Amino acid sequence: MEGNRRRLNTSSEIYPTSPRLEKDISDNLTLLSLLDAGAGESSTSNPQVHGLARRELELNRMLSLRSQISTTSSDAQRHTAAQSRSEPTFRKIGAGACGAIFGQDGKSIVIKLAKTDDELSLWNDYHKHTSIAEQFRKWDFKDVRIPECYYFVPKEDPHYFRQNPELAQAAREVCHLPTSALVTERILPLPKDTRIHLIEKYCAPRIKAAAIGDEANKDCLVRVYLGSMQGKTGGMFFSLRNFKMHLNQIVDLQLDVTAMAGRMGIAMALMHWAAKTDARDIEFVLGSSSSKATAQLSAQDIARLPGPVYTGPLSYVNEDFFSRITDLWVLDFNQVQPITMDEAGIAKAIDAAKVNDPYLPKPLGASQIEKQAWNTFASNYITAADAILGEEGDEKLMILPRMFIRGLIHLQERKK
Repeated sequence: MEGNRRRLNTSSEIYPTSPRLEKDISDNLTLLSLLDAGAGESSTSNPQVHGLARRELELNRMLSLRSQISTTSSDAQRHTAAQSRSEPTFRKIGAGACGAIFGQDGKSIVIKLAKTDDELSLWNDYHKHTSIAEQFRKWDFKDVRIPECYYFVPKEDPHYFRQNPELAQAAREVCHLPTSALVTERILPLPKDTRIHLIEKYCAPRIKAAAIGDEANKDCLVRVYLGSMQGKTGGMFFSLRNFKMHLNQIVDLQLDVTAMAGRMGIAMALMHWAAKTDARDIEFVLGSSSSKATAQLSAQDIARLPGPVYTGPLSYVNEDFFSRITDLWVLDFNQVQPITMDEAGIAKAIDAAKVNDPYLPKPLGASQIEKQAWNTFASNYITAADAILGEEGDEKLMILPRMFIRGLIHLQERKK
């Protein structure tokens, strides 16, 4: 860290170093029993790929973290055209625990509309989302993206739907209006080429044509299930909305498992020890974002230019939907609850982790990659927790993250 700026970085090493982690190892206390033995190096920690067929090679490229993808899909064209229209267009893109979810064409925003009796759940989503996002910013953690949380509209507000009649029209058939709304950044779906490759690889041949033509499959996010080896293909039904990609499928595509596991570990540590929440029912997904116009040139850069020249984005629009970046995102905070910094808080966090199964890596796995995913997750979690709790100045708190990891091991032991 430089000066007072906090920063948490992901490590793919089995034993990333921190002063407290080194003390655990040297004193042979609890941490060594928190990591699975015999987890050697795996090809999934190496960005080089070997022996993949063309389709799998393309999926590896498109689903790799921070990969940039160009698309000319009709969706990208629709979003771009919408930026020049004065009247907004809204479209239902999903349904969550809080209610219906609508996207606005031409902008990376979503509006969650509450069920008629569920305003408090949406308000909790707003509060906890904001609290966790603040901690991600405070610790300069960008390895897992969290959507921007913009604002909340209570059910009693008389102006919002009056000012947005197009949204009211789109929502009328699925919601009882007026209702409360939460406006956040949208995690854009994975681009068309990625979706086609996912269908070609994982969808049963008899329903591939239907899957490609299904409008709902355009809203594709990939749930990252590092705690499951049960991924299968060819089922009777297929949907790309919240498509589940299990660890065995991630390994099959030679995606970087350790990078994902390490990022999840730090994100969970931030949610537990910085935001002081149980992270209940949150989700980790692969999604995309558009390229947005930002202030790129410094005053010195401008002074060097020969005169008035165009300095905007190559797309000539503020938000370029033709250029996408794939990232690991965390979302859905409506069930998140506060925890206390004691054993009762740990018990609450462990119970919440049952709900988060199978996103998080599991201990005591049979395969090398399961062991490696768990060790990377646990090591990064404890290292990040040490940095966070180190600012509290209370040495007794340092045992709590280890109790959480031990609790996850006990959960798995009871299943075996």
